[in-house]
This record gives sequence, structure tokens and C-alpha cells, in this order.
Amino acid sequence: MSPEVHAVAPDVIGVVADDFTGAADSAGTFARHGWTVRLLVGATEPPRTTAAEPRTVVAIATGSRSMSEADAAAATARAVHRLAAAGAQRLFVKIDSTLRGPVAGQVRGAMEVWGDDSRVVVAPAFPAQGRTVSNGVVLVDGIPVSETASGRDPFAPVASDHLADLFPGFRRLALDGRGFPTPTRTWADAATDGELDAVAEVIGAEPGAVAVGSAGLAGALARHWGRPSPPTDAGAVRGEVIVTVTSLHPVSALQLAELAASAPPGVDLVTPPVRRESDPARVADQIAERVSALVRARRVDALVVVGGDGVAAVLDSLGATGILVDDVLETGCPTGTIVGGLADGTRIVTKSGGFGTPQTLVDLVSRLRRGPSGPGRLPRPADPKEDHHD
Repeated sequence: MSPEVHAVAPDVIGVVADDFTGAADSAGTFARHGWTVRLLVGATEPPRTTAAEPRTVVAIATGSRSMSEADAAAATARAVHRLAAAGAQRLFVKIDSTLRGPVAGQVRGAMEVWGDDSRVVVAPAFPAQGRTVSNGVVLVDGIPVSETASGRDPFAPVASDHLADLFPGFRRLALDGRGFPTPTRTWADAATDGELDAVAEVIGAEPGAVAVGSAGLAGALARHWGRPSPPTDAGAVRGEVIVTVTSLHPVSALQLAELAASAPPGVDLVTPPVRRESDPARVADQIAERVSALVRARRVDALVVVGGDGVAAVLDSLGATGILVDDVLETGCPTGTIVGGLADGTRIVTKSGGFGTPQTLVDLVSRLRRGPSGPGRLPRPADPKEDHHD
């Protein structure tokens, strides 16, 4: 980009996401760059945030992943109304990095409230997790998403690999150094964090432009607008850790098997049934009831929850009003403290079902036990513009 293209960081960013882990994942990247991040649960109303308390991210999850396009649009519109009332100056619409669910409906609902004439950039790439976009085609580890496990998701199928199909009338964003292109609605290719940084620079230079993407784009915007912050000194978790898996993704099953084979004392596993239910929300509710019973029965120092439906259900069952997100333990695994309810002040880590390696859950539990200064912690970026993974 040309040196003349720049923008002042907003005071308040609103994040509307299709599921809870996505909301936490995207918002959590801002916590690493000096932002206060509030992730709301259910109908909790966001407090009005002003310039007197700057650099705040307010995030709302709609649970729209398995909705119809029309219902997703309506749910997203309601959430954006709440974010606007909370003082959001910028809007980030979090969609699934593999295009699962009604992504077009999410964008349509957001624009109905934010303004149909607003400039929009759709950039779902998340290179750190193998999600890239080439010529408008979304790839997972180089394979078109429709040919992967995510593409065959039985509850939130992928309608198309091609952004041009999902967003008719949108044009490719040309990163030519001249700022925002003439088309006001665009999609962007990206194979590296450096390319996402260029997309974020274009978005940041256009007041009111709406960013649509996954945690990859959220991270690029956090680097563009933020500054690295020191680690949160939460200390090591000494007591009981409950690991809850509601996701039925094959990646989650592998991670759960690895943890079950090596779980240390004080780690309890709450897992989905072996046979798939037809309704993932029902599975999440059943597991949430078991977690709530454990929290009532004894002291629990930390929760690790895998699966967007599961996080929302667990927090609801505990009577929580939100999460104060303060860090990222590992790429795609934000952490923070629960606000309100039975588990107020308890540390929580969330993760989407399809992310990570087979060792991810083992690593997360180990890092919780070691505390923030333990080896293997993600390095803190020395400078926002140098925080790349190219």
C-alpha cells in the first residue's frame, strides 16, 4: 500500500459472529493488542461504550451457523442493532473460514442495519489454520473446501467453494496501493498473513468499511489498529480442569482421544455421545447440564470448551453473562474469565471443533497448568506490523 494510506484506530469495534467460539477467537486477537474485549452471552445487553473508555471490542454470537439464510440475516441484524447501540464505530462480521452455514445471509443482515451503501470486504482466509483463498476459491490445506470434512458438514453444509457464487455482484479486491477500489462490495484473495495485512490496511483506510471474515482477518485488523500488550498474569491453574467437547468434527475426535490417553489427575472429560444426534444443539444442551452439575458439586478452576454450540450452552447453563477475553493460549484458542453466574471468575478456554492438531487439547491443558510464563506459550509480537506468520 502507498505510504499515504492510513487510518486512526476506532475506539469501539463491534463483532457479530455465527457461533460462540468464532466470536471468542476473533475478538481474542484484539486482546493481544491492547483492547478490552467483552464477549456477551445470550440476551445480555452491552453497556454503552464511549471514547471515555477507548479501545473496546464488544462481541455477540448469533448461533446462526445452522440457520436458514433468512433466519441468519434476521439474527445478525438484531445483533448489529445491539452493537450500534453500544457505540460500535466499526463492524466485523465473523463468518466461518470454510464457508459453512448461511454466510451470505449473515452479510445481508448486517448491511440492512449498518447501511446498504457501506463498503464491504469479504476475506475468510485464516492462513495460520491452513485456510486460504485463491482466485476466489476457499481452500483447506490447498484442497477446495467442498472436498474436505468441513465441506461435508451434515449440519452446516458449504453451498459453494467460490466467493463469487456466494456473493453475487461482489468483485475481487485489487490491492494496488490506491486505497479502496470503485466497487463498494468486494472479496479478497489471501494465502499469507502478510496478504491479509494488506487487506486490513485497505479496510482501515476507509471510514465505515465493514470487514467480513474469520479470525485471520480479525488478527490482521488487530495488528493494523492495535499494539502488543503484556501477557495477562493469570497464574497456573492448580485445581480441577473440565474439558468439554460438544463438536462432532473428526479433528475434535482425534484431539479428545489423545487427551483421554494422557489426561493428568484433576482433568475431567465431558464428551459427546458416540452416536451422532440429529440436532447438535440438543447434544450441546445435554453436555452443558453435566458441566453445570460438576461446577455445582465441587470447585472447578478452569473450563476448556470445544464447539461453538457447546460454549454458548455451557455458559447459559452456568448463568454467565459473558466472558472477559484477555489472551490467546494458542492460535484459535482464546482464553479469559467468566463473568456472572455459578462460575464467575473461572478461567475458560474456547476452541472451534475443526482447528488444531491431534495434540491441541493436550497442549492446552498443559499450558493452563504451567501458567502464562510456561514454555510453549505463543510469542508476543514485538511490533504490530511484524506479527506475521508468512
